[in-house]
Amino acid sequence: MYCKQLDAGAFSDDKVVKASEGLIRILVDNGKDGKLFQKYNISGMPTILFLDAEGKQVGSLGDRSAGGVEKQLTEIASKHSRAPQWIAGADAAVTVAKDGSKPGVLVFVDDKPKSQLFLKIFSDPAMAALYEKASFGKVEFKKDSEECRKWKVTEAPVCLIVDPADESKPLKTWKSGTAKALAKEIEEAAKKLKK
Repeated sequence: MYCKQLDAGAFSDDKVVKASEGLIRILVDNGKDGKLFQKYNISGMPTILFLDAEGKQVGSLGDRSAGGVEKQLTEIASKHSRAPQWIAGADAAVTVAKDGSKPGVLVFVDDKPKSQLFLKIFSDPAMAALYEKASFGKVEFKKDSEECRKWKVTEAPVCLIVDPADESKPLKTWKSGTAKALAKEIEEAAKKLKK
């Protein structure tokens, strides 16, 4: 009964649905997944738990109102995301990179599916060790915009790895490949800048 109320209430709210997109959602049925109920000591339903990538519990849903659920989903996704902390705009990302003596990773994307797929590369576990070694800027691609002209970006998606002390040209332009290959490029840029 309470599960249906939650589904029809907070979980049907557009803002809650949007906030949940930053998480992987898994529905567990007590009749079929009893071992998970035992592992996480679940005694009543509905129980909403938040787990990190290793399966460690990092929280549980408290407030069941739409506003409360949205807030908690957003906070959990922000704290436990497998993605860099994106900085809006190229100039801001380069400034942060300068302050930290690390490379800037400028990712030019638009609202097309190809760009959204490209962004998922940055959530790959191969990238996790680099989140503190570089400054990650998400830049909205608008053909002929000032940022696109400055960085000579003519299409999206594209990733530029830049030396913040020398903005004359990117260290690397990356348009496709694996997360592991991109991680290697960023790692090499970080080592180069430390010298």
